[in-house]
Amino acid sequence: MNKKSDDVDALDRDLIEMLRRDGRQPILSLARALRVSRSTVQDRLARLVRDGIIKRFTVELSDPVERPGVKAFLLVRIEGRPCARIIPSLTGYPEVESCHHVSGPMDVILSVRVADLAALNDLRERIGATAGILTVTAVPVLRTHLDGPEQMH
Repeated sequence: MNKKSDDVDALDRDLIEMLRRDGRQPILSLARALRVSRSTVQDRLARLVRDGIIKRFTVELSDPVERPGVKAFLLVRIEGRPCARIIPSLTGYPEVESCHHVSGPMDVILSVRVADLAALNDLRERIGATAGILTVTAVPVLRTHLDGPEQMH
């Protein structure tokens, strides 16, 4: 674990989970639910942001307003080690929504959104041409059935 993760306690985790469910909750509501003072929540939240544990606050869109285009996963195998030397170049593409360093037959899984299948193929080829990349497999998403804990009713 890194130093930042070591500094997160149970109260921080509960606060983060509440914000994941609804990032627009007023601080007073969070404080009441967590059974701590308003200033405690403000201080914790400020520290989580300052320390980079919470990187940003964002809006999650429903399917009808979701960005148009094709969502896909790119499964990337990297030549040699360490993989960390290649990952910054993979996250520099505007089409990349998330990047995960994984264990198994692939080294990195990228979640991407592109205009269409031709753009997906173009992105796959551009990433595949990067020095140190062995293979890139494109897996277009046909339908999303679950995307986050709030949908698990």
